[in-house]
Amino acid sequence: MILWGLMDSPFVRRVAVALHHHGCTYERRPLSVFRDFDAMRAANPLGQAPVLTLLSGAVLTDSRAIVEWLDATRPATSLTPQGDALLAVLQVEAVSLALADKAVQLMGELIRRPADLRDPAAIARLQTQVNGALDWLEDRVATAPLFGQLTRADLALGCAVTYLAEKQPRRLGERPALRRHSVWCEHQPAFAAAPYSAAEAVAAGWHPEPEEERP
Repeated sequence: MILWGLMDSPFVRRVAVALHHHGCTYERRPLSVFRDFDAMRAANPLGQAPVLTLLSGAVLTDSRAIVEWLDATRPATSLTPQGDALLAVLQVEAVSLALADKAVQLMGELIRRPADLRDPAAIARLQTQVNGALDWLEDRVATAPLFGQLTRADLALGCAVTYLAEKQPRRLGERPALRRHSVWCEHQPAFAAAPYSAAEAVAAGWHPEPEEERP
């Protein structure tokens, strides 16, 4: 299999962690959705990551779809619990993925958009959404793993929090439960085998926000 995308992305990394959890071997194409947009479109017409090319040549996009396919085809190591825990797992996963999405959008506004073209109202809205998701998750993260075993919710939350800790630490703030959960995740073998890559982030054009531009 081939995984397309960079390991600073919480979505690409989540898929990589899932692949390692399931014991899958894969090749990685470290392409940027900005720098390598045309090349990414060869795998996904939207030019978005992650993309997973299967052994059959079929292509899956979207981290949620990929994680679900991996679980469905490898039930012995499924990250999706059954029974009463399923609802809670899906709730945390959904908010964690939305958190990652809004955090990535916020970085796009502040890092890639010229200052004179930024929309302060849009930035404020994204900040409110990021803070709201973090507060909601902080109130619900009491243990690590969240539900007695590693689940897709841990993958989504762990990758989102590490993304914020690396790129937007001020926004993550003092949220001890989320930080404890992140530390636990990063010590799991599947996470350790697919580490966040600051080098790939910088190579793709990321840089810290200038102090004077921080909302």
